[in-house]
Amino acid sequence: MLDLLIKNATIVDGTGVPAFRGDLGVTGDRIATVSQGLNETAQTTIQADGLVLAPGFIDIHSHIDRLIFKNHLAQSKIFQGITSDVSGNCGIGSFPVDTRRKKILLDYLNMHSFFLPSDRVSWSDFSGYAKKLENTGIALNLVPLVPHGSLRVAVMGIEDRQASPDELKRMRELLHINLRQGAWGMSTGLIYPPGVFSTTAELVALAEILSRERTLYASHIREEDTDVFLGLEEAIQIGKETGVRVQVSHLKAMGKTNRGLSRKILDRLEKARKDGVDIFADQYPYDATSTTLAVLIPSWVQEAGKEEMLRRLSLNSLKPRITEEIDQTIRSRGGPKRVVISDLRTKKNQPLIGKDLGAIAEAWKIPVADAVIRLLSEEKAAVEAIYFSLDEKDVETIVADENVAVCTDGDGYDPDTDSSLSPHPRSYGSFPRVLGLYVREKGLLSLPAAIFKMTGLPASRLGFSDRGFLKPGFAADLVIFDPHTITDTSEFKNPHRYPTGILYVFVNGRSVIAEGRLTGERPGRVLRHSLR
Repeated sequence: MLDLLIKNATIVDGTGVPAFRGDLGVTGDRIATVSQGLNETAQTTIQADGLVLAPGFIDIHSHIDRLIFKNHLAQSKIFQGITSDVSGNCGIGSFPVDTRRKKILLDYLNMHSFFLPSDRVSWSDFSGYAKKLENTGIALNLVPLVPHGSLRVAVMGIEDRQASPDELKRMRELLHINLRQGAWGMSTGLIYPPGVFSTTAELVALAEILSRERTLYASHIREEDTDVFLGLEEAIQIGKETGVRVQVSHLKAMGKTNRGLSRKILDRLEKARKDGVDIFADQYPYDATSTTLAVLIPSWVQEAGKEEMLRRLSLNSLKPRITEEIDQTIRSRGGPKRVVISDLRTKKNQPLIGKDLGAIAEAWKIPVADAVIRLLSEEKAAVEAIYFSLDEKDVETIVADENVAVCTDGDGYDPDTDSSLSPHPRSYGSFPRVLGLYVREKGLLSLPAAIFKMTGLPASRLGFSDRGFLKPGFAADLVIFDPHTITDTSEFKNPHRYPTGILYVFVNGRSVIAEGRLTGERPGRVLRHSLR
């Protein structure tokens, strides 16, 4: 007897082959059979006529770890059909931890709006972090990467200098330890301190460990808002020298200098693949980005951590240089009207959420760069913003590429407890947006091709052996949706809205969404990479 039987579904199995009509049976947490005309009995049967059955979606680039200790269900993710979520991206995350530099790490996480448990960071490595999450109980599977920024903090803090041979040796050791414990690779954030201070040689030395253990190198590349090809060439070089699998994070043509270059960017990646470099990318399907407001602050100001950054921002002697560089960065991202504040901590500044920098500066009657400094100073550097710096034509070009996986680059929000925030709608709508807008309405890619970009492709990049496809013996991570109604409804001015059309989501054989409603179940696991 099966635990679950899904009958007469339009099956899109994650491989990219055409859809077919069939049935799927589940026993325990595994797919038992995929066939036609199954007559077995089951504890639960779902009649799926007219509905699509696909593998659970895999969000290969996410920041779910920022809120997972607060929002255990990660509602904005599971309502998209996401069943496995890759965390620790952009070099930002909660492990490894060195007790001597724990305060630096906590300040670093605070700048990036992490919500931590009541005992703060009580772990030191991947194993301790995974145990804490599993004891908490989560609704979807987490797939943690080792964040390069946190790795660097553990060994040398936030310093603008090259790692010494001993420091690099220690970073390699810590990376190897955490990979051996089950981490899936390493991420870099090469526009954020401390990652921005690293050399290519340092990254190559770390990527050698990743390659040896057959894990992933995921990179938020350098210079993406000024000259995207400089960052791409570094990523390609790292892949070429080490043989590591390279994943370019949230690929985009951002800012004035890169607008219209999406086709050339994709062609450069394709040429690298033909030359033997194992390099792919991912993308969230929107014409705006989102990150901390501190990204506007020059990296030399952020050297040595949050407190030193705030001190330097207050010095009149440095103000002319700092404001000039802030203004230059804002111009490269499209101007102050294209930078909208999405998250502030203090009560007095809460009314500014949803307003752009130009409007805030005008209300305060100060220059825009001064408004940036004031916001960061009053909020102790914990400010999030949305940057409208992309072109929809570039977004569509990248969406249509079969070698670019779908991601959210977002968090797991609870619309009830997070209603005061104004996050990027990607946290609620990325996957349904591709299926509704770009598949059904615009026809930029077929449904099987889109599902492959959400399941089979990220599974192969991560090295999954039992997820990403609908096959007997694979994990029963499943999503059932209506292809005629699936749509993202989250908007920039009204972000806390779930998509429509997703009716069932199963994680490890248990339903987290049933008949379009939250079940409250927490069947998620911290997945562990099995090394050679």
